[in-house]
Formats: sequence, structure tokens, C-alpha cells
Amino acid sequence: MDKIDAHQHFWQFDPVRDQWITHEMSALKRDFLPEDLFPALVKNNFDGCVLVQVEQSERENHFLIGLADKNDFIRGVVGWVDLQSANVEERLAYFQSFEKLKGFRHLVQDEKDRAMMLRPEFARGMKALRHFNYTYDILIFPDQLAYAGTLIELFPEQKFVIDHLAKPYIKEKKINPWKEEIVRVAE
Repeated sequence: MDKIDAHQHFWQFDPVRDQWITHEMSALKRDFLPEDLFPALVKNNFDGCVLVQVEQSERENHFLIGLADKNDFIRGVVGWVDLQSANVEERLAYFQSFEKLKGFRHLVQDEKDRAMMLRPEFARGMKALRHFNYTYDILIFPDQLAYAGTLIELFPEQKFVIDHLAKPYIKEKKINPWKEEIVRVAE
């Protein structure tokens, strides 16, 4: 069985686009590309990785797919598509031609509407993901776990990944509310 790093980001640093990288994360204010990761994978006996999008654009999908095509150790890509778009099925059909594209995610954590993933338009996108057999990565904060649980209940056949374990508030020592919700979601 292969040992895979299931969540890896590559980018060419852009200070405008990447404003999410705060001063505390200044070590990330540079390019991160396959040649930066590959030695660490080899050293730690990993066979490959899955790339996950950072920028919500189809342009980045093509950037990540291009990296995957050039690097065999990149086993899969999680990209972005506008799940609320009226033409979401058309876009997903287009992306079917890229073998290493395995799923999609949306930066739900950044949405003002904390329950955004329960909108009817989003549900239409979720149905389309299932139709095309794509996974969906849920990127949220703990205050959105209840909504994620509802989403998962609405789409029991969909394959989900909860990125970063919904980013529990470890520094603030607010673990119990997160723990209760993550257990519910896991069930």
C-alpha cells in the first residue's frame, strides 16, 4: 500500500493574491513547488502526495494539473469549481478529461454566510460532484461544523474530506465544543 501525503499546497507566491499569509506565517512568503517537497517525501518514505488548491480559480486548477502531469509523485489534485454556478455540470464534465483531478473544494471558511454550504445552489453543485464521482473537501472553522454535519447527512453517498480537522481552536484551548461536533460529523 502506498504512503501518501493527502494534503499538499504548491504555489508561486503573489503578495496580493496570498494576503492570507500573515506576518506570523512569513516563512510561507515564497514559492513552493514540487522540487521543494520531493526530497522530504523520499526521506520520509512517502510514495506521493495530493495537491490541494489555495486560489479559487480554474486557472489554478490548470497550474496544479500541469504540475501533476510533470511529476509522477503527485497522485491527485483537489481543485476548485464554482459549485453554485448554473453551468457547474458543464465545468465538471470538462474537468473529467484530467485523470489526476480527483475532487474539489471551496474556501467555505472565508464566507460571511457561515451556512453557505446549505444553500440550494450549493446543493445542486454537490449533486453534480456525486454524478461525476468527485470528492469534496470541506474547508471550515469549528463554528461551521454543524453545517458540515447537515451537508454530509444530505449527501450520504458523497465522498467528503474535512480539511485540517476543521481547524480546532487549540491555542484558545476551546477543544470540547469542537470535539463534540467533530464526533457527530464523523458518525
